[in-house]
This record gives sequence, structure tokens and C-alpha cells, in this order.
Amino acid sequence: MKRMGIYYWFGYPIQNFERFKLIKEAGFDHVMLWWGDEFIEIDGEKAVLPDMARRLGLAVENVHLPYEKVNDIWIDGINGLDMVKFYKSCITDCAAHHIPTAVLHVMDGETPPAPSQIGIDRFKDIIEFAERKNVNIALENLKRPKHLDFIFSNIQSKCLGFCYDSGHENCYSQDKDFLSNYGDRLMALHLHDNDGSADQHRIPGEGTVNWEMVSEKLFALEYSGAISLEITNEFSKQFTGLSPEEFLKVAYERTYEIFK
Repeated sequence: MKRMGIYYWFGYPIQNFERFKLIKEAGFDHVMLWWGDEFIEIDGEKAVLPDMARRLGLAVENVHLPYEKVNDIWIDGINGLDMVKFYKSCITDCAAHHIPTAVLHVMDGETPPAPSQIGIDRFKDIIEFAERKNVNIALENLKRPKHLDFIFSNIQSKCLGFCYDSGHENCYSQDKDFLSNYGDRLMALHLHDNDGSADQHRIPGEGTVNWEMVSEKLFALEYSGAISLEITNEFSKQFTGLSPEEFLKVAYERTYEIFK
């Protein structure tokens, strides 16, 4: 049986302990966490979350690092150096909390800076630091794939891998085949659905993602990580009125049927 995971925020403002408890009771055995302080009023202190999840029987599959200022990495200047330091501190946290993988965006927005040598040098610095800490860095497919392509073409490391986001591919890059291109580097999954017009983070089956194809490709790759959802009820058309328990039940059952 495949291991099943979900991002811990799925659209319901409930206390973390109760949230993890509901996730476990729905059948999931892995969670993904946010590793920033932007949502501290809702999430509380991030450092307590890994052990809280584990006490309830949930393994931490990975954490997602903040990306608001990631474009600075591609531009010469002190701000880019500050981002390198910030990501190194996050990697240090991952090692301290026994979190195997950090998911990272390599650009942000509609008009990011062009890929650059200084950006590659900085990402090399980050990856080499991650190697020393024994933490994997999984780069996610986004709106502009050229930055991802540029990094994978210029950096080779056992700690550098790919996070496949099915929703991003469906609404931003339908002409791309990321699992075929980077499946041999696959370290993390962000599985969710949309209608092709926007990044809606819906439950699989509530959009136009070709789940049969995704399932076949993951099976062919012999992917051993958790089948992990990154969904929310906020943009759902079918499931907005459900309780948290009902929403998780539908999400688990639909995903299990696809990947069983």
C-alpha cells in the first residue's frame, strides 16, 4: 500500500493538534509543513510542529520554505546574499528537526529576473550546504520553467531533486512533461487539481488533471515517497460545505483510488 500524505493546511482554521489528529484519523500517515513565520498567528511556533505531528503517528515528509524574496538570488546585491543565509538557516533547522527534505521555489511572480550565473553560484552554495547537513532540496515546477531547467542543467548533486506539482503543470505548463523530464530526480509531490485556468488546489478528480497519466508515470518511476496532497477547500466547487473530517475523508478516498 502506498504511503499517503497531505499538506497540514487544507483550508480550515483549527488548532494544530486537532488538525494533525484529524489528518491521522482520515488515514494519512505523512504531513508536509510550512517552514516560515508568515502564518505564526494561525500556526503558532513552527519548531513545535514536527514533534507534535510525530506524537500523533504522522511522519514529516518535507517542509516548504518561504519564497517571497527568492527572486533576489538571481540579482547581484546584498539581498541575494541574505536569501542564501536565510535558506541555510532553514536547512539547519531541517537537520535539527530530522526533516529529510525542503521544498524550494526558484522564482516568484509573472516577471522574475532572468536566470544568471550569480544565481547558479548561490544555488550551488545552498546545495553544498544541504549536502553537509544531509538534507535534500526539492525544486518545484512553477509558472516559468526556464529557471528550473537552468539549475538542473548546471548543478549535479545527490541532494538536489525535483518536487512535482500537478496543479502547476496543469494550469501553467500544459506543454511540459515534468515527470518525464525530471522524474529520475523526484523527491516530493504536490498533488492537486484545477480546471486549467488557475492554481486552485482542489481534490484530485475535481478538475482536468489527467490522473491516470500521473499515476502511470509515478508507477513507472517506482516512486517510493508518500503520495502527498497540497489541497484546500477554499477554491473547491464540490466540497466547500464539508466539515474538516468529511473533506479529509473525500480527499483520502479519491486519492487512494487513483494510486492504489
